[in-house]
Amino acid sequence: MSSDRKRFIKRILLSFFIVYGMVVIYATLIRENEHVYGRAMNLSLFSTIRLMWESGNVMLALTNVLGNIMLFAPLGMFIPVFLKSFDGFIQVFTTGFLSSFAIEILQYKLTERVFDIDDILLNSLGMLAGWLIIKIISSMKKIVSAHFYH
Repeated sequence: MSSDRKRFIKRILLSFFIVYGMVVIYATLIRENEHVYGRAMNLSLFSTIRLMWESGNVMLALTNVLGNIMLFAPLGMFIPVFLKSFDGFIQVFTTGFLSSFAIEILQYKLTERVFDIDDILLNSLGMLAGWLIIKIISSMKKIVSAHFYH
């Protein structure tokens, strides 16, 4: 692949990353959340997830769990693309944890929403899921390339 093509692809990916960042900011700090009733803090792991499942509102529980995972999966995909040396499990998990932690603090301080340890866990898992998807695709690409082009 030519260097011009690589630069073009990187610019496209950077554009997607910027749009993704704006979506995350909107979803976590700007959009109204009808299920939050003021500033609160949950430091008990799995308590919010358990509460939602026990409420009987399956859609609420699924939206919360899958939404938090899916929100951060793209970040797990972008990091290995933009930061080649920042591609290990620990780096990706730590980045997911710290990014989510920062958002939870901002939600608590700026929007009077809930600081939730469960969201941090789910966001970090989402980031790892995105990273794993990229790792699997990269491995498959190498296998196919080695099999067909050598």
